[in-house]
Amino acid sequence: MKNVWMIIFAVIIISANIAITKNAERLGRVKLHKSAKATSPGDEKDAAKILVYRNNGIPLYSEARRNYSTRIISHRKTRRKGNINVSRFKRDLVSSNIIITHNFNEKIVTPGDDVSLQCTATAERPPRFVWDRDGVVISPNTEQRYTIGQMMSPNGVGVVSHLNITRSRVEDGGLYSCTAVEGESSVGHSARIDVYGPPYIRSLPPIKIQSGEPLKLRCPYYGFPISKLDWEHRGKKILSSMISQHPRYKRSRETQSKLLREHTEQNLTVKQNNTGFTDSDHFRKKRQLFEPNEDGVLSIPRVLKESNGESYTCIVHSPSGEMARRSFEIQVVEAPELDELRMGTGLKEGQIVQITCNIISGDPPIYFSWLKDGKKMPASLKITERSSELFSVLIIKRVSLEHCGKYTCIATNHVGKVNQTADLYINVAPKWIDEPTNTSLLLGQRGVVYCNANGYPTPQIHWMKRDATLGIWRPVLDLAGGGIMSYPNGTLIIEVVSLADEGVYSCNVENGVGDSLNKNLWISVNKPVHFESMGSNVTTKVGLPVTLTCRPLGDNPIRVKWSLNGNPVDFTSSRISVSESKTHNGIKSIISINFVESRDGGNYECRASNPYGVAAYNLHLRILEPPTPPLDLQVDSVTSDSAKLSWRDTISSHVQYYNVQYATSDFMLWDTAKSINITRQDNDIRQSIELRDLMPAVDYRVRVASGNQVDLSPFTQPAHFTTQQKAPSSTPLGVQVQATDNPGELTVSWLPPPRDSHNGHLQGYHVKAVPRVGGDIGTDDTQTKVLKVMSRKGKQETTLSALLKNTRYAVSVSAFNSAGNGPFSLPVYQTTREGAPEQPPAGVECRGASSTSLRVSWQPITAHGASLLGYSIYYTTEDGSWQNMTSPHTEVYLQALLKYNNYTIKVAGFSNYGIGPFSYPVVCTTLQDVPGPPPEIKVLVSSQTSLLVSWKRPIHPNGEITHYTVHVKPVSSTSSPQNYRVEATQESNLSRHLTFPISGLATGKQYEVFVNAHTVAGEGAASNRVHAELSSKVVAGVASLGGPISVGVGSSLLLVCQCVGVPPPRTVWYHKHNIITHHPRFTRNHDDSLLINNIDQSLSGNYTCLAKNLYGSDSVSYGVSVLPTPEPPAVRAEQHKHALRLVWDAPRAAGRPQKITYNLSWKEASGSWQDAWSEKGTLIQGAQEYTLQGLKCGTKYSLRMTAANSVGASQPAYIDATTLGGVPVAPTSTEWFWSNSSHIFIQLSGWDDNGCEIIKWEVEYREFTSKVWKKTENRLPSLDQVWNHYASTSMLNQPNSFVIADLSPAQWYQIKITAENSAGATTSVYSFATTTLLGESIGPPTDLLDLNMLVIICSSILLTICTFTCIYILVKRHNHQRLTEYRNSLTAECKSERSNVTVNTPQSVPTEINNRVYSTPVHLTADSKHELYEISPYAQFAIGFRTFGHVDNQEVPSRVHLPSNSKSRYDSETSFQMRSESEESDCVSRTTTLKSVPRKGCRVPHHR
Repeated sequence: MKNVWMIIFAVIIISANIAITKNAERLGRVKLHKSAKATSPGDEKDAAKILVYRNNGIPLYSEARRNYSTRIISHRKTRRKGNINVSRFKRDLVSSNIIITHNFNEKIVTPGDDVSLQCTATAERPPRFVWDRDGVVISPNTEQRYTIGQMMSPNGVGVVSHLNITRSRVEDGGLYSCTAVEGESSVGHSARIDVYGPPYIRSLPPIKIQSGEPLKLRCPYYGFPISKLDWEHRGKKILSSMISQHPRYKRSRETQSKLLREHTEQNLTVKQNNTGFTDSDHFRKKRQLFEPNEDGVLSIPRVLKESNGESYTCIVHSPSGEMARRSFEIQVVEAPELDELRMGTGLKEGQIVQITCNIISGDPPIYFSWLKDGKKMPASLKITERSSELFSVLIIKRVSLEHCGKYTCIATNHVGKVNQTADLYINVAPKWIDEPTNTSLLLGQRGVVYCNANGYPTPQIHWMKRDATLGIWRPVLDLAGGGIMSYPNGTLIIEVVSLADEGVYSCNVENGVGDSLNKNLWISVNKPVHFESMGSNVTTKVGLPVTLTCRPLGDNPIRVKWSLNGNPVDFTSSRISVSESKTHNGIKSIISINFVESRDGGNYECRASNPYGVAAYNLHLRILEPPTPPLDLQVDSVTSDSAKLSWRDTISSHVQYYNVQYATSDFMLWDTAKSINITRQDNDIRQSIELRDLMPAVDYRVRVASGNQVDLSPFTQPAHFTTQQKAPSSTPLGVQVQATDNPGELTVSWLPPPRDSHNGHLQGYHVKAVPRVGGDIGTDDTQTKVLKVMSRKGKQETTLSALLKNTRYAVSVSAFNSAGNGPFSLPVYQTTREGAPEQPPAGVECRGASSTSLRVSWQPITAHGASLLGYSIYYTTEDGSWQNMTSPHTEVYLQALLKYNNYTIKVAGFSNYGIGPFSYPVVCTTLQDVPGPPPEIKVLVSSQTSLLVSWKRPIHPNGEITHYTVHVKPVSSTSSPQNYRVEATQESNLSRHLTFPISGLATGKQYEVFVNAHTVAGEGAASNRVHAELSSKVVAGVASLGGPISVGVGSSLLLVCQCVGVPPPRTVWYHKHNIITHHPRFTRNHDDSLLINNIDQSLSGNYTCLAKNLYGSDSVSYGVSVLPTPEPPAVRAEQHKHALRLVWDAPRAAGRPQKITYNLSWKEASGSWQDAWSEKGTLIQGAQEYTLQGLKCGTKYSLRMTAANSVGASQPAYIDATTLGGVPVAPTSTEWFWSNSSHIFIQLSGWDDNGCEIIKWEVEYREFTSKVWKKTENRLPSLDQVWNHYASTSMLNQPNSFVIADLSPAQWYQIKITAENSAGATTSVYSFATTTLLGESIGPPTDLLDLNMLVIICSSILLTICTFTCIYILVKRHNHQRLTEYRNSLTAECKSERSNVTVNTPQSVPTEINNRVYSTPVHLTADSKHELYEISPYAQFAIGFRTFGHVDNQEVPSRVHLPSNSKSRYDSETSFQMRSESEESDCVSRTTTLKSVPRKGCRVPHHR
């Protein structure tokens, strides 16, 4: 596939190259391009020119410098010699619209590297790119390693072309160019790509150039580095250039002036006999022969013909001494020059013509081409061309007028193109193109007569007219009256034809060659039919006679046709007749109507025609009659007390006034309706009237009749409208306000306002409660609360909550409808109940006053709606229960507290109603005091001269223990004891005691030891004094101090057993007096400690470590109690609209009180669990509480709570609770709907939000008999639509309105409305209809059942009945056929038996007939004698039979089969009849049984 795309791309490139070549060079053979533009003849000789190699018109070399700057090359030269135009070959590369926006730079690469070159160009149309290297075009076939691509730039501006070279080689080096071509314009960019390698020069074909033109020759070398480039001519150096290099290879360069002097000194002169120059001229020419140029480009200002065939050699050197050379041959070619074209003179039509084009000078090969009138000669002229090397001839074998014109001969060779032009004309006698004939012209119209001929010279055409009176010919232009023109092409035009223009005319044509042309013709003038006027009006009354007259004028024959309003007049009626009579200049046609009817009025047209034209005469017959009813009566706008009506005026009769009637209800007779007469306004297209003093929200009907001097027309169909609603005009009645038991809550009840003041359907009420701050005069508007209550039947009632507590309110109620709010009722005053304080105390601070007291202070509460009695202060330790005290002040001292202990404190205000919210708990600590004594001390003899003392931490440290003091002295000594300081940091949590060794004591003495603890407050009391005596026998002892230990279930416990004694004692552990041996959860360590893993209740109890050696034993005991996790809390939820208040009981504590923390998580029904808080629960008199805020209204939530202590967390307690509110409640009727002929208006306020705001509406509708629901958007109608008589503008603009648009008039619709709030969605379906175009309501749908479904059901029932009927008939026929066949078989069997039984011997009776046959009779039911019954699969019967004798060697008798059926003839009956000896009686018995025996006979079994 890739190769296919490459081939396609190559074909496109080659085709484009061919097109460019043809446009630029015509023949595509010129190899050189002169890139200099001469500004004057003198400058042309000295102008420097560059030789550019081309391939298919694309330049091989450009004059771009090594700095890859883009150059625009153009050349145009024209030289004129006599009548010969010599146009040098030109190609315009200048492009004012092509810009190269991105190009590539010079590169030096290493062989094997990949090279990528890119060019981007923009133009009016996307250009194409051509790549070349050293003047040779690169194509996809050049090298497989070369890849060329072209695409649009990513930003869409310009075209990007890439040239990619993979695995570069040294021969890939050279001067690379990208040329952007677009149409006839192109622009290029060049830069060198050098590849490291030895120097080499590519070969080029001979270079052809026109004599006298400049030449610039670039050396196509590659390899790198290159240090020097030289040019040689005739074996001598003429130019040397130092090539710029990489800095590594850079050498000093000679200046161009020094090189020029070297070149001048060389003997490069041309022989004088060849050039014809003098020495001075030769020397001057020698200085101008070669000019230095950039990067070794050889520049020759002028190449002479004598230089043809000379060679120039390019030599390149590398810094390492390597060298390459290549010679290039120059071929100098002369441009062609043409002689004048030669052809015969005095040529005539039909002769042979030769046009000769001869070459005067020029180098071959020369190519000829011909043009006629600047274009290629068409093949239809049949011109033959004969060409040789030096001339070309055109041969015309039979010349004609079509061959006349300008002929151009073009001669072209490799370097130039010239042309010569000559005119070819012949003499041709005139010939007719349009020969004139007799012509008829219409009177009063523009007349045209054609007469045209051709020939050479161009013939002259003259018109003459014969004077009938004088009998002579006169030029038409000399005729009196003017208005006649004759055009050069012979056309005669008469602007307005008159009767005098009729006569004999002659058209004369001549050009001096041959005979002239002459043609006489007759021009006649005809009169088309016409009328003197366009029409007239006729007025009459119904019942009177009238005549309509039409008088057409013109030449006979004239035909007249009458039409009425575009339809032919019916003359078959006896009332209407028509008559015609001729006049001197036409005819007269009259229509007579005996008595006029209303249908006779209208536009009558009398259409007359003759062979020369058609004309029409219009008569408008106006018949005065009683007017017709007005049209299109509609209600334009409706307000609460007025309505504007309009209608379209009748067209068929004159109306002078209108009568308008309107009534208030359909049950009121029109005789009692109000009537208004108004005068018709002639200038108004639609008549209108405004009805005033109407009642709000009342249905009206109105009709209109037209009147004139004749009579009053019938009334129109009544139009219906409803006046807009108006805000209620009265206040609700009987407003009562009561305070509830809840603080800040009032109950309000009232009755609706009087019915006649509703002014529309009441949608609800507004209840306003205004607090009275400074008595009855002052109000607090910021605390005013307005509640919207939907209307209900009967007594109205609502509850106002979240009011200010203990505040007097003024409560008033107003009713509202869709038009607005009515007046508020007189205020009713009521005071809300007092409540607990609503805010907790702020700024609670606590600090220690002493080691047993704390000082607590806070900011006072500003109680609104509550009489603040004081403050409750709750405090507790971490593991203790809450204690409280009250105070009327904002500061209190808590006494009798534990020393140096943390206390959690919270404060709340309280009133007569109860306690308010607590402040956030703060923690503070009592001050430190001196510690208590260590509760237990033990002294052991660890060696003959040392003791080991161990003791426990004080039970009441009363502060941070800084250190301990160990006191030691001999018992017999009276001196002060020796003291040892022991730091408190030596205490270990694992050992739960401290130890200290005392050495350097005397053997045999008894010592007394006791310990004191220290805090920053001082030294505490001493422990018990213990005596120990040192001896040479060290008895085994345990330094560890046991006691009770509490541990959480599931944790690990380490029991320490630190032993002393000489020799070292052996230890044994006991659990509940049982030795601990191997147990998966017990681990004995090397230091005699015991590790208990994953402890539970079964591992609680006493643990004893017994140490024993030769001199004695000692032990230590631990009482281990396992603490369980707390029980799940019992949670209760109190519901609010957007919150849930949770209350729970603390778990029962087993043993001593523990610190309990709680974790609460919640989620919606389909959501994920979320954590509510952590350790924020607060304990209030044995109960915990927390309020979840920011919840959705009417939404079910799942709650999960766990209790945790130091041991772990409890099992979660789950509870489901729903916030207050519910799904929206839809109205049960369509009283919230209005409609016109194309819209249905829905007042969404009729939906009760049920406490939760409705957030989404979806409305779908369908026609009553349709099954497809259509979604709709809220599209409020524009105010100019006929809508306002159903809903007011304010109603339409309310945000709770929804309008369904683009409905059909007088059509029932089903409307499905879905209201959604946070609690869920409610969907309800309503049936409602649009009105007629006149605003009338339509009746209910007559057929609630879908007609389509009814047809389907009926069709299905009929099809089922037909199917069962067909099956029944087929079964009956089948059974009847079987029964008939059976009867026939019985009859045939009986007959055959009677005929065959003649001898009762075995020899005479056949075997099958002689055998006894056992048969069973077939019984039929009494109801159906033609129905067979098969044996029931559940029937039980017995068969009685007996054997009969048979002849020896005879087979056992077999059962006889029916001839017509292979099945046995057995019935369901159990009795079998044995065939009797008389075959006739047997047959009779069977037939008798078949006919008479009932099916339900007794079944008597036979016994064996």
